[in-house]
Amino acid sequence: MGGVGKTTLAQVVYNDQMVQDHFDLRMWVCLPESPDVTLVTKAIIESATKGAAAQTGLANLDSLQVVLRDLASSKRFLLVLDNAWCEDSVEFQTLIAPLKFGHPGSAILVTSRSSKVADAAGAAELLCLNGLPEEAYWELFKQYAFGDEDPSGHPELVAIGKKIAHRLKGSPLAAKTVGVALSSDMSTKHWSIVMASGLWELEQGAGGILPALRLSYQYLPAHLKQCFAFCAIFPKGHIFGKDTLIDMWIAEGFISPQGDFGSICLKELLSRSFFQQHMFSDSCYVMHDLMSDLAQSLSIDECFCLTDERCLPKIPSTIRHLSVCTKHLELSKFLELGRYTKLRSLLILGMSGQDLSCSLDILFDKLSNIRVLVLRGCAVKELPRNIGNLKLLRYIDISYTKIQCLPDSICQLSNLQILNVLNVPLKNHPKGLTRLVNLRKCYVNEPITSVMSNISNLTSLENSLVFEIPKGQGHRIAELKDMTQLTETLHVTNLENIVKDDALKAKMSTKAHLQRLILEWSSSKTGNAEVSNAKYSQESIIVESFEPHPNLESLKLKHYSGIQTPSWLQAGKLCCLCELSLSNCHFLTEVTSLPSSLRRLHIIRCRNLRSLDECLQAQSLQGITEITVMNCSKLALLPVERFRGFASLRVLEIQNCPELPPTRKLTLPPSMVELLMRSCGHVDASLPSCLHNLPSLVSLIIYNCPNLLSLPAEIVSQLRSLRGMYVDNCSSLRSLGGLHHLSSLINLHIVNCPRLTDLDPLMFLDVVKGQGLQKLECLTISSTSLLSMMMRSTSPALKTVVLYQSTDSVVVHGPHNKKLCWCFPAVQEVLFQDCGNLVALPEELYTLSTLQFLRIFNCPKIQSLPHTGLPVSLRTLSFEKCHPLLEEQLKKLKFSYNTV
Repeated sequence: MGGVGKTTLAQVVYNDQMVQDHFDLRMWVCLPESPDVTLVTKAIIESATKGAAAQTGLANLDSLQVVLRDLASSKRFLLVLDNAWCEDSVEFQTLIAPLKFGHPGSAILVTSRSSKVADAAGAAELLCLNGLPEEAYWELFKQYAFGDEDPSGHPELVAIGKKIAHRLKGSPLAAKTVGVALSSDMSTKHWSIVMASGLWELEQGAGGILPALRLSYQYLPAHLKQCFAFCAIFPKGHIFGKDTLIDMWIAEGFISPQGDFGSICLKELLSRSFFQQHMFSDSCYVMHDLMSDLAQSLSIDECFCLTDERCLPKIPSTIRHLSVCTKHLELSKFLELGRYTKLRSLLILGMSGQDLSCSLDILFDKLSNIRVLVLRGCAVKELPRNIGNLKLLRYIDISYTKIQCLPDSICQLSNLQILNVLNVPLKNHPKGLTRLVNLRKCYVNEPITSVMSNISNLTSLENSLVFEIPKGQGHRIAELKDMTQLTETLHVTNLENIVKDDALKAKMSTKAHLQRLILEWSSSKTGNAEVSNAKYSQESIIVESFEPHPNLESLKLKHYSGIQTPSWLQAGKLCCLCELSLSNCHFLTEVTSLPSSLRRLHIIRCRNLRSLDECLQAQSLQGITEITVMNCSKLALLPVERFRGFASLRVLEIQNCPELPPTRKLTLPPSMVELLMRSCGHVDASLPSCLHNLPSLVSLIIYNCPNLLSLPAEIVSQLRSLRGMYVDNCSSLRSLGGLHHLSSLINLHIVNCPRLTDLDPLMFLDVVKGQGLQKLECLTISSTSLLSMMMRSTSPALKTVVLYQSTDSVVVHGPHNKKLCWCFPAVQEVLFQDCGNLVALPEELYTLSTLQFLRIFNCPKIQSLPHTGLPVSLRTLSFEKCHPLLEEQLKKLKFSYNTV
């Protein structure tokens, strides 16, 4: 039954920690109703690569299956095929053929409404989900129907509610949607009307719950009814972005563009289960199949989704919103769409096989009422000039097309609000683009820049904007004064070209919706040591003139030449400011005050900054979560002993601050998640004592800390959450213990610590007992003696081994070593880099049956590969700056491996 919780149960399995730990690779694909094996294969690849392969350009099934086979090869994977409809066993076998190269123990989990799908898939096990038992269902239903109210206080409603719940066939989805509709009015009259509704009696197929869902729709406000019904235009399983959907609603006139009203509407529909949040993205949504069915039943005369050209005759003449979601549609039939002259929305999704440019020319002469036009990913090389005839057009999406230039006629679309040209190879923009006075959002690959003439006309613009001030034209800053709808980022550059009287004309304080402000001067100006005091004074006055609205969330000052931070940064001014970044402010000597709302502070390359003592007061910055201080060569006052007072501090980075004195001890709160200390003066003398009581620490990075003498076991053993430890160039470090307690550690990096001889001997020996470094996946070391110590036991999870900057001549030595294949049973990548004395690779390299990548960089004394050869599993062989004899030998192998 639809809505019973199949996908939800699969998500619980997919996200379970034991499942995550068990499988090397997890993939999730939601299948369309009419699946295409090629498209589904591509979707599986994108899931496996986290979207990295989205634009591979591969369209051939054979090529895609080779890629998928390589991804799954020798890995234990879990693939979830959600919402399967295909009942053809041949198609299923074709789809999963490349996956048969996966490691034993791999699994495919399929969710479906049809038992025939299970037969076609050759399911080993079948789990049928029925509606919840009546008693359990009532417990769920009353949570939604009564909310915070106590049901015992409403006996009449309980009696009515039980009758309603009985009719919902045990469906969790119906429990939520109908329950929420009931909770909006806790009166007996309202609940009785719902119970008596004739909608319950509408005929449906077996197990249908559309009447229950339609009932919850009835109690939506009018504007939300329009917003939901419009979504019938999308095919089942379609993933839509938050901003995309809201922009379409606004363009159709369903909701107002003012404020955050669109987000409020979306949240309301989400809370009532009309939408569901996509499991992989907080800003993407999907509709449950039943909700899609509901939307289509509600808007059958106005919305139509064309998934097959055979359905063309079914399109009603009254249609207002149409989507074309089929790859194959003859141009002659495509042109038939021109007869639907009442169309307000036309979405052409996925027609990438044939050029539609000429056909659009014909359509645009007929469809003059279009408000929303989507050509995303279509085979369109140019927009016809008669697009200027679409006077009512408010939304156009031509992203992912091959269009290289926009016709000048697009500037005639005075009602246009949204222009999406993401991933379009545009060579330039029309000169009159700023005539689009109603333009709210322009989605482009790079932020809009002020090089457009008359950009001040775009007073409705909400996008990010880069405003460059040319030399001698400082007055241009006045063009910003009426751009009060800017919402995202405003980046003002070349501020050295304006004078103080012009700065006020920007009226920054009127931009109440702006989230991020970047003020940047030219780097050549601030790098000049001869800059006069008058220049300092002028830039300070200019900054004071740019006081932003109190709603600002993020501020960055780059190459600012003032001595002090602006006065409006003091506490009580910018009450919403969460992030402050000061970079390359070379004449800044002190930061005196910070807003109490601050969460993230980044101070980078401020070479004359001497103190952060006064501004970092624990009392006023209790909520700060992240502090980065980097390349401040004269910084001498940092209140490290007070950091424990920052109860929310999660990230602390102190880098290249050599003047920090030895008199103050670093103390840290238990909330710490990441700690990075690199060339931090005498602060490293606080190690290891500052690591006490950090149960949440996930990443510890210690670079160039000459005062660090040891990391004793009693301290290291407390870092039970640690996933990454990086210790590099600590010349005095002699001992490192307690590593075998770090059962969560995934990355271990110990390099250039020449005096480190006392290393925890138990760190690998307890792995087989479920202790020690059982999750370690990546190891980078410079001492081969440490590697030899490892080889006394097995490292079952280790996938990458890097020998980096070793001064030793051989890789493995010592009488206690086991065979490489036993020590590293899962290793996939081995790298030898900058090992100037290394004369040979291990002879047993060939026994590593899982090795896929071998890389040799700058190891000039290795003259040949091992006599025993290389593993048959090897796929990629990379080398650079090697001995000529070795390079010659490696080049001969180029036909056997992917050599680089």
